[in-house]
Amino acid sequence: MSSSEPTFLGIDVGTSSVKAGFVSSDGRGLLQTSAEYPTFYGPDGQAEQDAFDWWNAATRAVQALVKQAPHLARAVQAVSVSCQAPTLFGVDRHGHPVGRGLIWMDRQAEPVCRRVLREHAEYVHHYSCNRIDPYYMLSKLVWQKQYHPQDYTRTDSYLSINGWLVYQLTGSRLMDVTNANLTQLLNVYTLNWDRGIFNRLDLDLDKMPPVVACGTAAGVIRPEIARLWGLPPRTIVAAGCVDGSAAPLGLGLSADGDVFEMSGTSSGIGVILSNPRFCPNLSLMKHVREDKWFLKGSTSCSGGSLKWYRDQVDRLADPECFQTYSRLAQESPPGAGGVLFLPYLNGERAPLWDSRLRGVCLGFSSATGKKDLLRAILEGTAYALRTILEEFPADQKQSDVILGTGGGYNSALWSQIKADVLGRTICARKTTFDAAVLGSAYVAMEAAGVPAPKPPRDTEEVLYHPDPALGSVYGRHYRRFQKAYQATRVLFHEEDEP
Repeated sequence: MSSSEPTFLGIDVGTSSVKAGFVSSDGRGLLQTSAEYPTFYGPDGQAEQDAFDWWNAATRAVQALVKQAPHLARAVQAVSVSCQAPTLFGVDRHGHPVGRGLIWMDRQAEPVCRRVLREHAEYVHHYSCNRIDPYYMLSKLVWQKQYHPQDYTRTDSYLSINGWLVYQLTGSRLMDVTNANLTQLLNVYTLNWDRGIFNRLDLDLDKMPPVVACGTAAGVIRPEIARLWGLPPRTIVAAGCVDGSAAPLGLGLSADGDVFEMSGTSSGIGVILSNPRFCPNLSLMKHVREDKWFLKGSTSCSGGSLKWYRDQVDRLADPECFQTYSRLAQESPPGAGGVLFLPYLNGERAPLWDSRLRGVCLGFSSATGKKDLLRAILEGTAYALRTILEEFPADQKQSDVILGTGGGYNSALWSQIKADVLGRTICARKTTFDAAVLGSAYVAMEAAGVPAPKPPRDTEEVLYHPDPALGSVYGRHYRRFQKAYQATRVLFHEEDEP
């Protein structure tokens, strides 16, 4: 790469780590780093993160990039940040965080959903095209005002996670349209805050920042941050986007009917469409492209289930253990020796939307081994994805091929299991470069006025075709999975019984 060729910095603040990468102007991922940070869990559904953990992890990741490739850092023209979403996070009038951020996984607002917001459901569905659930910021905001009024009063501006980083980088307070959509306070037809819901719930509209397009230039990097991160002065900072919206952009998906799966801590299947539509058990998300949307369903703990096994059962710190897990699971036959795993460790989002669910593993025998448990986790998360795929509207155009990306697709076994369970060919994009980081860099290009290239095709793509014989086997086990869910869900709802 020529020393005079511009580079772009993409950053993704995910559920468990920040990834940062340099991308060339022709769309090639050049170098990537990451830095982890913790989540703070609690007995009442708490899932919180510290704003300075996001910032410090981003700083470490970028500084590691700069140290490894100072010549690329000197050529950076613009930076963009994508993030996990939605998150309830506010700053006071001085820009200081008001407590920890309540991330998408947090379920403390469940009582608000059942009581306060029930009467407004039809109205919310109409303007947001999404169901009421603690996942969205609206429920968390009403919960905060009711149960922590001091935090609500002290908050001057509510920001997304990438909005917090943009504020740190530039001093500008704003929210990109993809994050605004997941607050459930945005009217999807006007792409502005819906005044009606603020009036109905007596919420303060002036606490919400301006909504802008993802590729809007939020400003230039502050001099002291440019020095801290090792970037050129006057580096342009884009408004950014949700990681789930950056990934389709990085994968080059924008045609109606394109289907994709992002496989990470949480995994989700989405289908691209041109107009908003309400599907009660799926989420409507805004594509980075102005005229595109997508319906998506996400299971809360797919890769997270393997991480749980690593941390709590094996108690390992080896990041390479997931490759070992995949090899071990391959020694177990399809059906995992009769073991079923329901991956609801943190409740479940689509299509069940039930925060009280918990993980279930059943079907043990004295012959059950570690290999069976690991395969059951891989199969159980694939079954959860099938429940989502079955929610896609029958009249919605869909590709017969699912483009898969993310860490889960480093496992050939898991990829094949998904193809067999879902009954569709999966095109696994084999790349070490994160799709959300790549998509973020493309947004940075837009902010700098540089045309975003088509995603490079030099990455390896592997096709996994469904095996009809195994599809029949997994069909039987999928029906067992559904029955197991129905039989065990009542155990987590006993307080609802008279």
